[in-house]
Amino acid sequence: MGIVRFLLAFSVLLSHLPPATFHFISGALGVQAFYIVSGFYMALILDEKYADTRLFYSNRLLRLAPAYFAVMLIGIVVLIAFNMTVTSSAGIFEAALSNPLTAVVMLFENIFVIGQHLLYWFSLEGDGSLVFDPEGGLPTETTAVAWQALIVPQSWSLSIELMFYAVAPWLARKQLWVIAVIAAASIGLRIAGYWIPVEFGLWQGRLFSTALFMFLFGMIAYRALPLVEDLPKWLHGAVLAAMVVLIVFLPQTGAGYQVQAWSVYIGIAAGAPFAFALTRNISWDRWIGEMSYPIYLTHLIVVAGVLIYEVPYPVWSVIGITLTVSALLMVFVERPVDKWRQARVRRRQIEREEAAAIVA
Repeated sequence: MGIVRFLLAFSVLLSHLPPATFHFISGALGVQAFYIVSGFYMALILDEKYADTRLFYSNRLLRLAPAYFAVMLIGIVVLIAFNMTVTSSAGIFEAALSNPLTAVVMLFENIFVIGQHLLYWFSLEGDGSLVFDPEGGLPTETTAVAWQALIVPQSWSLSIELMFYAVAPWLARKQLWVIAVIAAASIGLRIAGYWIPVEFGLWQGRLFSTALFMFLFGMIAYRALPLVEDLPKWLHGAVLAAMVVLIVFLPQTGAGYQVQAWSVYIGIAAGAPFAFALTRNISWDRWIGEMSYPIYLTHLIVVAGVLIYEVPYPVWSVIGITLTVSALLMVFVERPVDKWRQARVRRRQIEREEAAAIVA
């Protein structure tokens, strides 16, 4: 699964890199496919590692927060020192900070993340005030959007991720038919966006309720893992290869967005248990997969620097610098914290085993 996660992060990078002439699936679909992968992994670890819900919650925060705050700190430095940003401007931040209410909202969102996806539903006026705009979402030459006052703007997806983490322990204990019904309701709500006066891109991509089915597809895929594990390895490999082809070459088919979207949803969910069964014990694949989160967090800062300073060979420069910075972030920030996270899990397992032995 590591190579799948890496390619999904790479799809987001390429979608945000204007000079790139070849693209994988769109960045939006890359993010949504991540939701499916996340649902799979959350079902897995809740089943195999986390009997303690509070430990699950705290360890998920420890998984996301250190790298996020490290990148946010870098983002603040490069914004102030070099005015390096491809999604905003110093003027937008000044306007947001000039309005007391907006300043409080943006301070909260930048620090706590939860709710960032809802900022796409608000325009940012010249006086810094927030105005609900259900038909906006993307900035124009005359209109700024509230999410542009985020230091790490792509972290809006972490907001939806955190909301899923909040309900994942409850969902993981539900019967398969209950998960399927909730997924169907989420899809129904998503489709309803066609008939109400909102920008459909906002409705389908910036609401937890209309994105929930993707996480649930991943949880359903995990339930299929026992059925898949004993199948031939060559079949696992063939399915993984098909997933790679889907991510890399689907846009070359010329299919419409919705056809591509549902091909990704179904393909990633159906392939996840095969890919995991094949690679779960491959350390290098896990290492590649762990690069996906730092790549996702750091790439916009790198894109800004390369484009603003007109670095030669911009595509390869962005790729090389992003991979280097991401590797450093993983080694010096994520890995030390991850050792602590895993130690907490082992300690709790030992405590549980000791308590069971006393009772016996």
